[in-house]
Amino acid sequence: MKKLAYVLAPLALLLSACASTGTTQPTAATTTQQLGGAALKIAINAKCVTELNNIPAWQTATKVMTSTQKQNIQTEICGCVSEKAPQNVTAVDLATAAIDPAARATIVSNVVSKTIHACVQEAVQ
Repeated sequence: MKKLAYVLAPLALLLSACASTGTTQPTAATTTQQLGGAALKIAINAKCVTELNNIPAWQTATKVMTSTQKQNIQTEICGCVSEKAPQNVTAVDLATAAIDPAARATIVSNVVSKTIHACVQEAVQ
């Protein structure tokens, strides 16, 4: 969790700097949602890797793969999850995820579990 905080802090600074350089000033809610979305995507990707490695079918399938093949498919699946999962999150959840690590963990866990199996099936086909 500390590693995630070290990654998110500079990212939050960068995103807040980018958000304030436009011609119009974004509202605090919009900036919070952007930060929440970025933090959520990072957390979703990390959770996806963990969840994927805990799926028995994945463990069996990867025994016959090279490490490169495994990494490529894992990247494809978790990229899919990172793209699709935020579509299942409300603006309120994004704002909450930006400021509450406990809520972020719960939100991430829920959306990853909802989308990972669909993404695995897409990657297999």
